Order: sequence, then C-alpha cells, then structure tokens
Amino acid sequence: MKMMQHILAAIIALPLMLSAQQQDASALYGEGVRAFYDQDYQTAIIKYTNALALKPNTVGYLYNRGLAYQKVNNSRAAGADFHDVLALDSLYLDAWYELGSIEMDAKRYDSANILFRRALQISGEDTRSLHQLAVLCYYKRNNKGAIEIYNRILSINPKDEQALYKRGLAKSNSSDFTGAIRDFNILVGLNPRHTQAMEERATCYMRINDLDNACRDFQKLMDLGNPRAKENIMKYCVKH
Repeated sequence: MKMMQHILAAIIALPLMLSAQQQDASALYGEGVRAFYDQDYQTAIIKYTNALALKPNTVGYLYNRGLAYQKVNNSRAAGADFHDVLALDSLYLDAWYELGSIEMDAKRYDSANILFRRALQISGEDTRSLHQLAVLCYYKRNNKGAIEIYNRILSINPKDEQALYKRGLAKSNSSDFTGAIRDFNILVGLNPRHTQAMEERATCYMRINDLDNACRDFQKLMDLGNPRAKENIMKYCVKH
C-alpha cells in the first residue's frame, strides 16, 4: 500500500518537476539571448547549452546556439546545431540559409548553391538566399544569371538598394550601359548619398560619351567629399 502511495506521489510530482525544468530552461535561454545581443557570445553559448540540458532537442535553443557559434568562428559546431535543427524540423528555413552561408564562407560553392535553393523551395521570397545565389553567379561571371536573380529580388522588394546596385553593375559588365544608368538613377533617387551608384553611373555616362551628365555626377561626388571626383573633373570636365 505504501509503495503504491509513493508511486502515485511520484506520478503527481512529475509534471510539476517538468514544469519547473521548463521554466528554468526558458530563463536560461532568455539570459542567452541577452548575452548574444550584448555580443558576449561565449556566455550565450553556455546559457543555451545549459537550457538544452534541461530541455533537449528544442529547435529555437539549437538554432540560436548555432548563431552564437558562428559569431565565435566555430563553423563546425554551428553546422552541427543547424543540422540538428533540420533533423527536428526539415522546413526550418533559417537553418538551411545559415548552412548555405557556412558553405559559402568555406568557398564550397556547389554545396552552398544546393542549400540556398533548398531554402527557396520552402520560401520563394527568401531574398537572403536569392542575394547569395546572385553572388554565386558573379563568381562564375554569369552576368545574365545574376540579372535574372536581381529581377526576382526587385519584384519582391522594388526598393532593395543592394539589388539595384548589383543589377546595375551586372548590366554595366554586360555593356548595357543605358540599363545600368536606369538602375543607378532609381537607386540615387532612393538614396541621394549613394556615392558608389553615382560613381558607377558617371562611368556609364563616360562609356556612352555623355560627358555632360558624367561631369554633373563628378561635381555631386566632389560636393559629397569623394576623393576621386576632383581629379576626374580636372581630367574630363575642365577645358584647358
């Protein structure tokens, strides 16, 4: 009879113990998040690890520990955590993206390509993965492929400044200087202090022999403190 009472007491106490453990795990996880945003990544790793000891196989804990491992350049441990995340949830988009980024950093481009495309199978609007695929096209000097990807990004977000700038570069590299100028015009309209876009636009104007517009850009660049602008004005815009 007493044994039965002990068993019943243990059964009743178990949910309370588990609940306390879960609360402790959540508290540790919260401390890990705060440490991460304070850029104390080693402490974050410890907190996430302790949280996982109390609540194993928790996707969010594993994913965030993977991010912390990346911050301390431990890509092997980060990759292991992201793989564990995907073993628990194969549709966890961010884990596919982060694994792709690890492969990208290691210059394993074919593997990175597969992983970013896997992320896009989950969400075709994951512009992070699209940007990385465009970079892969750039590495292969595939300007046409890069332009197609940037078109896709800009259909999702027409104000994506990086996509506008990079598409302009890809068009310029393809000798489509007029198309490049259009992209740089849009970008400078969005961000009037985007000096890189102005420089590239001026170069494109020079390539199509539109010296007046090139010199206007050089003057704007000089007003914004660009160190090369004065030299270009003296070279191309001042009549000797």
